[in-house]
Amino acid sequence: MNPQNSDKKIVDIKPKTKDNINQGVILPKIHKLFIQGLKPTIRDYYDKLDDALFDLAEKAESNEKQNHYFEAMREVRKKKETMVRKFSENVQMVFKKFKQGKFDYFETNSNIKDHEEHLSLVDERELDQKLATTNLIDKANTYLHQHLFALEKRFTLLAGGIEIKTKQIPISPDIIVDSFAATFENLNIDDTMFIIMLKLFERSLIPNLVKPYQDINQLLIEAGILPNLKFRIANRGTQSNSYSAPAQNPNGELVEQVLPAEQPIDNQGLIPDAQYQAIASALSQRHGQNNGSELSTGGQATMNNMSMFDASIVSNALSILQVEELNNLNSSQVSLSPTEIKNALLARLNDLDKEGENKQVNQQDEDTIDLVGMLFQFLVDDRNLPDRIQALLAKLQIPYLHLALKDRKLFSNKDDNARKLLDIIAKASIGWTEEGDKRGKFINKIEKIVQQILETDHEEIDFPTLISDFQDFEQKNTKRTQVIEKRTSEKALGQERIIKAKEQTADILESKIKKHSLPKLVTELLLTPWANVLILAHLRHQDEPEKIENFIRFIDKLIFVSVEKKKTMATNAQISHVCDQLSQGLRLVAFDEHSIKNKSRELYQLLLSINGISATDDDIEHEMVLPKEAFDVNEYEQDDQPEIVHFIADQKFNNLNTQISHIEDEFYQQAEQLETGEWIEFIEDDENENIRAKLSWISPISQKLLFVNARGVKVTDKSLDELAHDLREKLAIVLQQIPLFDRAMSAIAEQVTNESDDGKKSE
Repeated sequence: MNPQNSDKKIVDIKPKTKDNINQGVILPKIHKLFIQGLKPTIRDYYDKLDDALFDLAEKAESNEKQNHYFEAMREVRKKKETMVRKFSENVQMVFKKFKQGKFDYFETNSNIKDHEEHLSLVDERELDQKLATTNLIDKANTYLHQHLFALEKRFTLLAGGIEIKTKQIPISPDIIVDSFAATFENLNIDDTMFIIMLKLFERSLIPNLVKPYQDINQLLIEAGILPNLKFRIANRGTQSNSYSAPAQNPNGELVEQVLPAEQPIDNQGLIPDAQYQAIASALSQRHGQNNGSELSTGGQATMNNMSMFDASIVSNALSILQVEELNNLNSSQVSLSPTEIKNALLARLNDLDKEGENKQVNQQDEDTIDLVGMLFQFLVDDRNLPDRIQALLAKLQIPYLHLALKDRKLFSNKDDNARKLLDIIAKASIGWTEEGDKRGKFINKIEKIVQQILETDHEEIDFPTLISDFQDFEQKNTKRTQVIEKRTSEKALGQERIIKAKEQTADILESKIKKHSLPKLVTELLLTPWANVLILAHLRHQDEPEKIENFIRFIDKLIFVSVEKKKTMATNAQISHVCDQLSQGLRLVAFDEHSIKNKSRELYQLLLSINGISATDDDIEHEMVLPKEAFDVNEYEQDDQPEIVHFIADQKFNNLNTQISHIEDEFYQQAEQLETGEWIEFIEDDENENIRAKLSWISPISQKLLFVNARGVKVTDKSLDELAHDLREKLAIVLQQIPLFDRAMSAIAEQVTNESDDGKKSE
């Protein structure tokens, strides 16, 4: 090797596996690049924030508001350096946890304090802040989707092969926003100022993340970590990163190709869709197999020397069909199916052609017509979308075809706004039901968007405004839903805490009582008021076991002084001490003083007699309860028996009659890997409609999964075994979380590729 070249950067093109990646070397380099890339952005943000707050103060409607902005300016100036340092420390903490294999970077303490039975609504201020940060993260994830996809795959290898989600990437928008928002704790600001500061952060952050992400991906590529993961669009035979017109092959066909590259975004800011490249290639091969034939208005294959329809004629035909579609929407008429629209378009072209000669649609336009048809056919077949939503969105096929014929970026660019609109509507619609939308606010919003698109010329449709308007609408819905959802999960947690406390109490009482025959009065005291005391103690002192232990030790003391014919009899002082402790415990469960005195006096007299202290001991025969009788449920005296006895009996009955087996198969793994926010469709019988429910919460106590509907109301809860059973028996189906357009393009790519392969085999 030439020593002069020894210091040059060499790209290792051999992909590395998780076993030969030196995490200790690569992570510090990533951290350094990341901080270097972000620090100027953060400092620039604070400079712009100062100007923005000054402008807001100048425009303030009152002196009070003006002073409010000036106070915020002073706070920020005073604590800016501290916040920048804290931000860096937060990021460093995340990298440290990642290296340790701990991916819950900002885990919060979800323990419920005393009085779980008094559940309150989530704090409005906290909810507004959470919504603001979530909205910012979602926008960043959408804008930087291609970069994050590569980082997700590469950080999975850095994590030793553990599958990493986007939010677990230590340089993801989630981490940046959470690390940044956490520094606000150092500021004395209100909720309005929090939202303003976060909105300004959004403008600085999202565009400026591209460069650090590109640098880090390049660093990982040079380290040999999935170097050929990314794809770009380029002309055949060139290494340019620009997105240019498709290359023309020797047969005169236009083809866009897939070439491995390091850069996921080209110079025009497009995010290429690799699936589209596969589709374009397969469609090109289809034309080759058809020997260059074209589709004419007669629907027959003809030679390439036929005349083409003028673009203006095609546009006019689509405009006519769009007006008809709008009329169908307004009159609630059934629209043409996705497969019928192509024939309807050809019929219109034939009507509009005044020259009377046979003409054809050129190959590229025909491919686009077919591709849009397949896209909307996928949409109407997609089980993730409710039927009414499918029917409404299907009416957009003609305006989308109009758009695609003019500019194929609808398919080739993942960041296209027309594409985004379908994706966000489909995502928001996944849990929609007519019952949950009785006032029709959601379905009317979708219909309004569809109508607005149909009423507007395709060149004048303002997709960014439609997207922003729908997201604002959805954010308001989400805010209301999250309040109910939070209340639902808190109620479920409260109930689980109570059940857990009852289980612990039942175990204690069974273990203590099963060895002794005790007086009936003592048995009743332990199984009713003292059971309640223990339940309350477990609820209030879950993190203070020593306090619970005091109430448990009382049971041992009471049993000792209550057992007959023991070797060592209890003293008067011991009996008095037990009675005093009983009185203290009964006060905790709201016994009135009169009842406490009576119970204490009755127990005191009984214990004096049992321990031979009372002079009349020989004359009294005490009614004793055998251990096996204490927890028996008497069907004739059920109303009079202690609640804890029924609880124990029900638990034993349910455990003996459990029908769900624990099977660790692929369905159990699927249930185990389900994340909050994902949707399930529970299959009902023929008489009832299927139920859609979102996984809202996983119990930290029982690990049960809580499912809610689109309004945040509980639908059901399931154990992992129960959900796995439902998945196994096809009684539940996990609905896809992948964006609609991505799923459609993947399905279409598979379809046209298979058709192309079948065509080759038949030759």
